[in-house]
Amino acid sequence: MLNRRDKRRYLAIWNGDHSYDRRKIVEAISKRSSELFGQIATERAKIRFIDIDEKEVIVIISCKLEMLGTMLSTIVLMQPAMVVLRISGTLKALRTRMERDSEKIFRAFL
Repeated sequence: MLNRRDKRRYLAIWNGDHSYDRRKIVEAISKRSSELFGQIATERAKIRFIDIDEKEVIVIISCKLEMLGTMLSTIVLMQPAMVVLRISGTLKALRTRMERDSEKIFRAFL
């Protein structure tokens, strides 16, 4: 039997009103996911904090590909709400797309 790595997806999330602290964002998402889908689904998602920009407006987290749908549902149903800006399979692609589209994104939210 072959051991394969889990495929992960990286999500860029808008935290414009700074409602979530950088240390508490994964805890808040995990708690909401447990409320909606149960503890087992939350553990299978393997949510991880990756990075935050210097203005603390855009947060990057990762989750397993098979649980991406539940993670998107969880993020949309957070109180206060959060917005997923981009999803990518690699951090490099996510960061380049965010840099390329940053002007459009900030114009849309400000």
